[in-house]
Parts: sequence; C-alpha cells; structure tokens
Amino acid sequence: MSEKETPERSRHAQRNFWGIALPRFLADPAWGTLTFWLPLYLSSVRHFDLKQIALFAWMPFVAADFGCLFGGMISMSLQRYARTSLIDARRGAFTVGACMMLGVGFAGSVRSPYLAIALLSLAGFAHQTLSVTVITMASDLFKRTEVATVAGMAGTFGNAGLLIFSLPIGGLVATIGYTPFFICLSLLDAIGAVILWTVVRDAR
Repeated sequence: MSEKETPERSRHAQRNFWGIALPRFLADPAWGTLTFWLPLYLSSVRHFDLKQIALFAWMPFVAADFGCLFGGMISMSLQRYARTSLIDARRGAFTVGACMMLGVGFAGSVRSPYLAIALLSLAGFAHQTLSVTVITMASDLFKRTEVATVAGMAGTFGNAGLLIFSLPIGGLVATIGYTPFFICLSLLDAIGAVILWTVVRDAR
C-alpha cells in the first residue's frame, strides 16, 4: 500500500474536505444576498427609484471583480514576502476577506444610503477575496483525480448554504428587516476562517 493510500492520508483528506466545504457553506450566502436581494433592499428600505437602482446596484459586483484579483495578490504576497506555505497563504487571504466582511454588519444601521452602498460594495469585494482562495484550495490539497469531485461537492455545500440562508430572508425581512441578516453575514465568514485554520491540514 502506497503512502497516498494509507488510512492516515484518508483521514487527512476527509478533514480537508470539511475544512473547505464548511467555509463555502458559510460564505456563499453573502453572494446570494447581493445577487437576489440587493435591488429589493435598495427599493424597499433605502427608497431608491428604478433610476437610482440602475446607477448603484452594479457597484458591489464590480467591487467583487477586483476582490478576485486581490485575493490572489494577498496569497502570492504572503508566500513571497512572509515566506508562508501555500496553504497558510490561502488561509491568510481568506482571513483578510473575512475581516473586511465585518463591515457589511453595519450596512443596515447606517443612515446614509450611499454609505450603505459602499459597505455592500465592500462586502462584494471581501466575499470574492475569500471565495476565490477557498475554491482554489481544492487543487492545493487534493490529487488531480480528486479535484473535480471535491470542488463540485464543496460548491454543492455553498449552494446549500445560500438556499438555507435565503429562505428566512424571504419570510422575515418584512417583520425584522434586513439588519439582522447583514450582521449574520458579517459573522459567518469569521466562523469560516476559524474552521479553515483549525480543520485543514497541509498534506506536506
């Protein structure tokens, strides 16, 4: 039996799968909230008309594009300048994104609608900063023959998190508002960062 087929290796693989699947489960609701609920939030809570929604609703998604690049830059910088391992660099980038994500917790309580847009744009930037790193970790931690399966299953967990989070939004925003959901989003990625640091094991 080769080293890659040992029970110890199998246990590491299981840990690493849960180590990236659970952060995906916790992180993906942020993207779903921006995608499905942002226009309604701007209309019903911030009282934007159709023209204002068209002017501002795209901003979090442009910010998200830059977040994709930023996540990779953090990871490369940590490896180059801090001499961290690849896995720790990925975890570091995820943690930076999770820290930035805390800002969305204030989006529902600020008085200025434009400051709320800025915080939601920060959320888009932060989400993609961390999301692109945890998605990439499937290829960092698993053999080539396993990457597609692991990435697909982790993506399924992400979609399940989005579904589970979206269901109460639809039923409760009329009674409790969006603010509790923004606060929840700000904390989910922090929990995901803790999981990433404590559960994932570098195979090397």
